[in-house]
Amino acid sequence: MRFPRFRGLGTLGASALLIAALMAALFGGLRASAQDATPSPETTDMGVCTEALGIGEAGNACVTVIHASPDAPAVDVYVDGTLALENLAFGAASGWVALPAGEHQVQVSATGTPADQAVIDATLALEDDAAYEVAAVGLVAEITAAVNQVNLSELGDEEARVRVVHASPDAPAVDIAVTDGDVLFAELPFPKASGTITVPADTYDLEVRVAGTTDVALPLAGVELEAGMVYSVYAIGLVGDGSLTVLPIASSTTGGEMATPAAA
Repeated sequence: MRFPRFRGLGTLGASALLIAALMAALFGGLRASAQDATPSPETTDMGVCTEALGIGEAGNACVTVIHASPDAPAVDVYVDGTLALENLAFGAASGWVALPAGEHQVQVSATGTPADQAVIDATLALEDDAAYEVAAVGLVAEITAAVNQVNLSELGDEEARVRVVHASPDAPAVDIAVTDGDVLFAELPFPKASGTITVPADTYDLEVRVAGTTDVALPLAGVELEAGMVYSVYAIGLVGDGSLTVLPIASSTTGGEMATPAAA
């Protein structure tokens, strides 16, 4: 699956189109639109990741690594000094892996270079049964690890869960809202993740707004959310050089595999 890039646009226009294209590319599908997308309250139970993802064993934590640093080369990832992932390119994510709960040293270095030359050296405290996305974000000069826990708790038969992660260093903040309705994700800046919301699985009409206003930058109809799925949608790349693109990650809560297409 390929995703669009945008060139020759102003900062606000590019960001609005980015989020719209992001939603359309990930969810696709046009059918009769639902107008009520008021989210149900999110549960505080994050679920047992090994059961949801079908990996590891009870008591493990689950981790996936995302390369979202636009000017960084492909990277190797070391866990506790051992090479765990090789040649992870910008715009790609690893599959889910299970690790023992507790503290782990995670080091990220350019492919082919040792752990002691890591540009990211972080200690992660992983809780048992919890799932984490670990993203390398920012330009190389200020690269850092953004760690976001993923809610894989059981969904109802006709429910989906979604959030957006702003990983584009030079893009401004935006709001994403239901058409003529509630804001779902408000004033989302780099490098933050929105909260997750649980909604009925359906097709929704959304709109991208200038952050903090009701001004519609771009309407977006026909956003489809499938039942039983958890969506993390990463906005990656740069406005300035026209490399804006998206990396959607869709994970099942019922033992299915993660769907992670590489970015264009």
